[in-house]
Amino acid sequence: MRKNSGFTTFELMMTIAIMAVIAAISMPPYLKWYRSSRLRSAVSNVTADLEMAKTEAIRENAFVVVEFYPAMYKIFVDSNKDWGSSGDKVLLTRALPPTVNFDIASLSLPVVNDKVRFNSRGLPADIVTPQTIKITQAGKDQQITINRLGNFNVQ
Repeated sequence: MRKNSGFTTFELMMTIAIMAVIAAISMPPYLKWYRSSRLRSAVSNVTADLEMAKTEAIRENAFVVVEFYPAMYKIFVDSNKDWGSSGDKVLLTRALPPTVNFDIASLSLPVVNDKVRFNSRGLPADIVTPQTIKITQAGKDQQITINRLGNFNVQ
């Protein structure tokens, strides 16, 4: 007499096939959500760090510059007012998530295209009209608009 214990090869293969179908159905929406969440979190981080730069400008009673690169940004106290970070106190250097970038070509910030600075009152010193910082990922983008009073609007 034969003892019936364990799974047959057929039962195991059917279980694996069912799991593969479920994974094939559920993975595309999950991956889409994951990519869009990286863009949203990058925009949230940039907005929070711009607010931090305003606060530090007031606290330090000095210019604080935010310098944009394609995949990262740097915030530093510009004590010698030369727009450069050499010899100045760097407050933050943050890389964007993979595949998320700043659209450097669309930046049109006054004075220096890839930098914005806040004065000791927390105002963007050189901005007269609203300026836009565009963050892109795989054809999708979000924009952070800075007005002359230093308020931020995410679109």
